[in-house]
Amino acid sequence: MRSPLIHLSLIRVLLVIEFLVAIEVCLTFWSQVGGQYDLDLMFWPWKFGLTLAAAGLITAITAELVRGVFSRRAVIYSALLVAVIATAGIVTYYYYVNEPAEDNGDEPATQTTRLGRPLQAPWAVPRNN
Repeated sequence: MRSPLIHLSLIRVLLVIEFLVAIEVCLTFWSQVGGQYDLDLMFWPWKFGLTLAAAGLITAITAELVRGVFSRRAVIYSALLVAVIATAGIVTYYYYVNEPAEDNGDEPATQTTRLGRPLQAPWAVPRNN
């Protein structure tokens, strides 16, 4: 018979691996859905905090499900995960709306040129051809 201590340590290692994978999945999903450009403009604590919160809640939900029953705590973690995802959406939308204006510094300024007959001075003598 296996020792419960070995079983518990194996579950902890798997949960740590799941947490690390969840971080990568959250960032990849966020950049695909929200847009990488807006994510690049975002202040780093938003990305750091929301990503760690989402990965932690995913791992916590899994830890609760490993116990065998979908408990009240798992429902609370799920609701918190939905709130974190909604917050990430709101923050991404804020940065989308407040993007800096496009800078067209590479393109030269355009000038309008008007083609037509050259102006003659009123005192000029007309030419006879």
